[in-house]
Amino acid sequence: MVSTALVITADDLGLDPRRDDGIFDAFARGAITQASFMVTGPSAASAAERARACGLPVGLHLDLTETPPSAPPDQIASLLDAEGAKLGKHGLREALAAGRVERAHVEREARAQLTAFARAFGAPPDHVDGHQHVHAVPALAELLAPVLAEAGVKSTRIPEQREVRVEDPDKARFYRSVADDGARARAIFARAGVGSTEAFVGLDLMGAAASPERLRDAVAACAGAASVELMCHPGYVGVSWDDFNRSPEREHELAVLLAHPFAPLVATGAVRLASFATLLAEGALR
Repeated sequence: MVSTALVITADDLGLDPRRDDGIFDAFARGAITQASFMVTGPSAASAAERARACGLPVGLHLDLTETPPSAPPDQIASLLDAEGAKLGKHGLREALAAGRVERAHVEREARAQLTAFARAFGAPPDHVDGHQHVHAVPALAELLAPVLAEAGVKSTRIPEQREVRVEDPDKARFYRSVADDGARARAIFARAGVGSTEAFVGLDLMGAAASPERLRDAVAACAGAASVELMCHPGYVGVSWDDFNRSPEREHELAVLLAHPFAPLVATGAVRLASFATLLAEGALR
């Protein structure tokens, strides 16, 4: 029987101190294996210090849509609106489609965030994923892949989910577009030597949609894959930022993960818990 390596990634580390508390509690109790770090998040400095202290494996959560820029604003103008804020997950995609995003600005902001990560952790990241999945938009993946490879990044998230089950038509349309983008981005990153897990789940399992049974079933459905990443957003209710961060659904996700939904799969040997660093060391990236 093939044992599937399961990477459980908690996104948005550094965005809010209470979200961070939940992420660190989840790691301490064996409920996650990885976190994605936002370099300009309000609690980034303390989150980095805590992650270093407890040995939490951390990658860069490259953010081109929300948090303040890392590069000088006047050097990345096409990524910002008239007030100097980033364009948002839909706004950036619309700007890309309209040809208003400049290659040099994307590269400059990505390099600035890679540098900020290296300052926070003492070394550049081996793993990078994208806030709101913009790194997987093929037009951006083409720009980012060589930048990440040049920086020594070895792995990324490929949100190529086989099936998306969500009732809200707008969410369903967006998640399916993300999954389609992921399928196309995989080859782009692979050509640059940046690998990923073989499978991915989590687009339709956030917040209230999460349950131990649904998470376990989603991972079990990937049986036969050498590796799978589960994306999640646990934490205690945040004190700032946006409605997503302040939602009690963050605590619901945390409670679901702390119920150890994958324990039966681990006990039978069907699944083993891993980080991206584990997969890199094993030469198991796809």
